[in-house]
Amino acid sequence: MRILNWIAGVLALVVALGAAYAAYELAGYSWNQVVEYRTPFGDYSRPWQSAAAPTPAKETTASPRVVLVICDGLRLDATEKMSSLRTLRQYGADMIATTAQPSLSYPTWTTILSGATPDISGVTTNWFDAAVPVETLLDVTLAAGKTAVVSAPDDFVTLFGADRAQGGFFRQWTTEYMSTLYVTKALELADRLEPSLIVVHLPDADEVAHRFGAASDEYDSVIRRIDGDIARLVGGLQDDRTVFVITSDHGHVDAGGHGGWEPETTRVPAIFAGPSARIDQGVLDQQDIAPTIAAYLGVAIPRFSLGQVRADVLTVPGPMVDEGVRQNARFATEYARVVVGSSEVLTSTETYLGIRAGLLEVRAARFATDRAGRLGTSLILGGVALLVVLVLAAFSWRALIAALCGVVVYYAAYNGLYFIVHGHQWSLAAFNTESFVQTFFYIRMAEAAVSGLVATAVAAFVYPLLRRSPRGPHERGFAAGWLSLGPATVLLAQATLAFQVAWFLWRWGADVVWALPDFKWAFKYDLDLTQVTALGAAAVLAPVVTYLVGRYHPKVRRALADRTAVQTAPGSPAGE
Repeated sequence: MRILNWIAGVLALVVALGAAYAAYELAGYSWNQVVEYRTPFGDYSRPWQSAAAPTPAKETTASPRVVLVICDGLRLDATEKMSSLRTLRQYGADMIATTAQPSLSYPTWTTILSGATPDISGVTTNWFDAAVPVETLLDVTLAAGKTAVVSAPDDFVTLFGADRAQGGFFRQWTTEYMSTLYVTKALELADRLEPSLIVVHLPDADEVAHRFGAASDEYDSVIRRIDGDIARLVGGLQDDRTVFVITSDHGHVDAGGHGGWEPETTRVPAIFAGPSARIDQGVLDQQDIAPTIAAYLGVAIPRFSLGQVRADVLTVPGPMVDEGVRQNARFATEYARVVVGSSEVLTSTETYLGIRAGLLEVRAARFATDRAGRLGTSLILGGVALLVVLVLAAFSWRALIAALCGVVVYYAAYNGLYFIVHGHQWSLAAFNTESFVQTFFYIRMAEAAVSGLVATAVAAFVYPLLRRSPRGPHERGFAAGWLSLGPATVLLAQATLAFQVAWFLWRWGADVVWALPDFKWAFKYDLDLTQVTALGAAAVLAPVVTYLVGRYHPKVRRALADRTAVQTAPGSPAGE
């Protein structure tokens, strides 16, 4: 039995380390699949950017004009403190827009300007550093021979080729207050060029939220400064042909940070104000903004848009509403061809409602096919995890119960630190900026390793309680049994995490091919793999912990003392 204990301990340690290495590799692979995702729906050749734009026609006072203002990081509730927006709401459509996932700046900027969600645009993170492979409002405006002006950080040049606009002001994003400068330059360019489309990006709310939090006095202060700059922009540009679209790319959690699914990050303002705006309140999807603006300007709907022309927020010519439906149908047809190989599943392409229902069926059909294909692999992983439990049970039911008690404490310790002490959620908003990603996961690994060691200590404390008379430190088999309990407890914790990983892999897969995973569960999946990795380190130290707890456990010491007393009592062989 002693030899079997040694073998079991060594085997458990080897398997735990192997699981840790596999989890580390899988976590890196899955993360890169999202970051480096190449959309099958866009066009990386970008023909709309290489084509020469026609000479702009002279704008007239009857030509429609749109001023699109993107207030980066502006929370919906913060707009109630902005008098300029309260005024604009009285003269137009006061809408709440829902962002796509992830609620990060580059992906949401792209959605606002193209109508394409991140799984369509391929822009999934703020590390995207090339021209977007989807057509944008800037592209269709220039292609229609209209004038455009952009005043924004220089990221807009990299992502959208914004330097192709007839007027542009681009400045690197800094920690200084910049909205006044962007507004001033937009007004100067608009006065000189009389453009049809003016895009202004105001970065300061986001900058301050990251530094001080969205519930801070500093955030309130910068919101009021932005309010004054928006009022100045509106005052300088309002006329009978201009519609102002004031929106935000995303919000922030109170502590600062975004990217996740929290309502304060995904529900943002979208105000359409001006002579052609309808007085209304309601909701829309962030991808509806681009096609609605395009229809109002009378230019082509961006070709990869999934959004709808919202004639309930702007007075749009009937033919452009119809063109919006036709464009949506064309893209839905291509989407179905890519996803399921046929567009025949789209039974109705004459209304937005019919198209949306068809796309949901397409996605459901492909998900069902993919999940059926992944079921075997997920079952194998789950089966291996179950085998670990069964082997431990067959070897020692007492060790299994003790290890299970340790695993319960592990989850209580790790999740208590994560959810209660740190106040995190399964969300990208858990780390304030992308620069904190590595540090965030290092801290999670350290906490998982410590929690794993606490779990092994608990298992070692419980184990003697399950025996009537546990062995003493100098008895045969003592060291082997206690040293093997540590790796076995860690391995059991890894096995329970493996069940959760197997569920995610069945539902979403490790490869990102045509659809992004639900980022709430993807974030949990990354945390699960991080824990499995960190528990490998805990497995190395676990034998020391369980041995020391076992050696000095009160019940072990009492049992040893009782046996010693019996052996040395008068009449016993040892006492004679």
